Amino acid sequence: MLVVVMQIKNVIFDIGNVLVRWAPEEVIKSIFPDADPAHFVKQMRSLWIDLNLGKLTEAEALFAFQNQLGISEQEVLTLMLRLKTSQTPIAGSLELLKKLYIAKVPLYSITDNVREIIEYHKLNSEFLQYFRGVVVSADVGVLKPDQKIYRHLLDTYNLVPQESVFIDDVQINVDGALAVGMHSFQFKDSKDCLIKLIEMGVEF
Repeated sequence: MLVVVMQIKNVIFDIGNVLVRWAPEEVIKSIFPDADPAHFVKQMRSLWIDLNLGKLTEAEALFAFQNQLGISEQEVLTLMLRLKTSQTPIAGSLELLKKLYIAKVPLYSITDNVREIIEYHKLNSEFLQYFRGVVVSADVGVLKPDQKIYRHLLDTYNLVPQESVFIDDVQINVDGALAVGMHSFQFKDSKDCLIKLIEMGVEF
């Protein structure tokens, strides 16, 4: 019987809820205890998408958020700051990233993200230093699961899709990676992620 062994050379991570927590409803509840967090997030959605697409800077979005949400400038500033500082490491994920890095496994990231949040992590978080390349939606104007964002990473860093695995907490984004020929699976927790990578033949 022919046994096909995967040759995974590149590991590609999402950031939010894979490497760091992303819980905007919790942040909203902590600042606006009387608000309905789900409704609040729904109100923010269109402007947040524009931030993720790089159509707006955070500074440009501040006034629009005040009008859209009916809150003060100081409340918007507090909200934007807490959305950054609340992004604490996911248990075990940083340790997993370090293990892969020490084993010289090429590491990359694709993230739907705001430029100012990435700048915050450059100054305050450890994980970005382990990546050979990071594709940020705000820089390329495309969100997952659009195939263009995966192809941008593959083309920019000359990666073979069949030699690459993408890890994301959202299934639709996993499906987007599979559609361009990459391996991919949904992140559950760092232990499960480690097991899956070992099963795929990643050596570290």
